[in-house]
Amino acid sequence: MTSKPLSVSFTIVILTLSTTFSLQSDQQKVLLVSFDGFRWDYLYKVPTPHFHDLLTHGVHVKQVTNIFITKTYPNHYTLVTGLFAENHGIVANDMFDPVLNKSFSLDHMNIYDSEFWEEAIPIWITNQKAGHATGSAMWPGADVKIHKSFPTHYMPYNESVSFEERVAKIIEWFTSEEPINLGLLYWEDPDDMGHQLGPDNPLMGPVISDIDRKLGYLIQRLKEAKLWDVVNLIVTSDHGMTQCSKERVIELDQYLDRDHYTLIDQSPVAAILPKEGKLDEVYEALADAHPNLTVYKKEEIPERWHYKYNKRIQPVVAVADEGWYILQNKSDEFLLGNHGYDNALAEMHPIFLAHGPAFRKNFTKEAMNSTDLYPLLCHLLNITALPHNGSLSNVQDLLSSAVPKAIAYTQSTTLLGGDHLGELGQEESYPYFLGVSLGCIIVIVFFVIFIKHLIHSQLPALQDMQAEITQPLLQA
Repeated sequence: MTSKPLSVSFTIVILTLSTTFSLQSDQQKVLLVSFDGFRWDYLYKVPTPHFHDLLTHGVHVKQVTNIFITKTYPNHYTLVTGLFAENHGIVANDMFDPVLNKSFSLDHMNIYDSEFWEEAIPIWITNQKAGHATGSAMWPGADVKIHKSFPTHYMPYNESVSFEERVAKIIEWFTSEEPINLGLLYWEDPDDMGHQLGPDNPLMGPVISDIDRKLGYLIQRLKEAKLWDVVNLIVTSDHGMTQCSKERVIELDQYLDRDHYTLIDQSPVAAILPKEGKLDEVYEALADAHPNLTVYKKEEIPERWHYKYNKRIQPVVAVADEGWYILQNKSDEFLLGNHGYDNALAEMHPIFLAHGPAFRKNFTKEAMNSTDLYPLLCHLLNITALPHNGSLSNVQDLLSSAVPKAIAYTQSTTLLGGDHLGELGQEESYPYFLGVSLGCIIVIVFFVIFIKHLIHSQLPALQDMQAEITQPLLQA
């Protein structure tokens, strides 16, 4: 029979184990939603009751500074890696890699070439390596095999799949027998219509209203599935949109011989690859060509853009002023709305709203960076963040007091290039791992004490038993 102290010790061990491993069962659930091209002020252009309901019952960030260039693929990869474009390698929607000698374009299937995506590790891979499951409904890049991995569940990109079908899949994954803890949901509008109409067109009103209805539909489905009070819903976008005009067009053919260069990416940031020996000639031809065009050699690109230290950034980059359009000539495709401009411009900024058990209620924050979302996601999911350019401390005040404050970390915000990720600092989510480690140490200590106590308590009995066994033999 064990002593009372040992019983108490054993009880402590059991409680420690249950407390330690309950951290995993209390895992936060996150649903990240992107409405492509939803500019920050669309919320106020027409009535948006469902967005404003989130404002009232959750958190809202007024100014979200996204990354340069302000286009879809670079910014969506930033949201799930926390990295600037020069660091994660998706520097544009259209790219050329001189080392791989390969092109990447939204117009071709080569966007599924894994080699373009593997300068970074997206959050779904980190989440799954931690033993969790992820589901992606059309998130850009999530249907690409990156570092030999896909999300646990994903829908191959198909823009004809309705928003309702995408939501149905997300709900199914969150409520399955082996549920996901991270969901990613993407919708193409209002970007598509913003390009066609321009953001200042009154016809954008119904488009924005439709997005609000879609958000309302998502919220209703979450409530029906009893997920509304469980899932942390984050609604954001990749970039904004600005109005363009055929009166504000810069024609490269007026200044450059097409035989002297290849145009890799177009308006409003023209990525120009000069033919061999033509670099200076191309640069000088464009340097003072137009008052609304600023031209940089790669090494001259402003540091604040974090857009020079990657092999996929071309030797000459020409940037149009807001609202101006770069074409080779006016017969090329022209869009009434466009994005990609300087990320300091307000019209390029996206939205950010969040609701859920981890977030405060009716709280408005002035500003954040899109790179800050990644460490926030890692904190919510209780997984270790990889090196990134964001800061959890920048968005810590969005979280409710019920959520333990994360440890503050310092990280670098500049790199020598995409191949030097190791130079970045790291923000990690330690509580679970610390708890498990301490729990294991306590278990081992008490187990050793238990065995030693058991041996010592049983030793006299063993000696008596041995004496009883030997006594008849002696008598014999």
